[in-house]
Amino acid sequence: METTPKPVPPDAPPIRGKIIEAEIKSSVDATRPLPLVCGLYAIEAAEGIWLCAYYGTNRSIFEFLPQKGAVVEEAQLGIVFPVKEFTPRDQYQPALWEEFKRTRMLAYTGHGG
Repeated sequence: METTPKPVPPDAPPIRGKIIEAEIKSSVDATRPLPLVCGLYAIEAAEGIWLCAYYGTNRSIFEFLPQKGAVVEEAQLGIVFPVKEFTPRDQYQPALWEEFKRTRMLAYTGHGG
């Protein structure tokens, strides 16, 4: 049975849980003044698994992005997840995480585009 995570309405309550998967990448482009960091997270919460993405160019927080194993409260993180998708715990599969990474990881192309 294949499951597709559901986008979350903007007024959903903040996410609280433990990061069970994390992928953080930084990319640079000579035509842009700042690097781009993409942080992808699978967060296990009481209600299920949240797949979240952070994108930013603020160098002051790069070293403070949460890592795998951290317990987080979205309201206290100091970053915003523009992408949040929810999957019930019994429907979460590693393939969902792999697909989320494949479709949500952003990086500069190196050509200013």
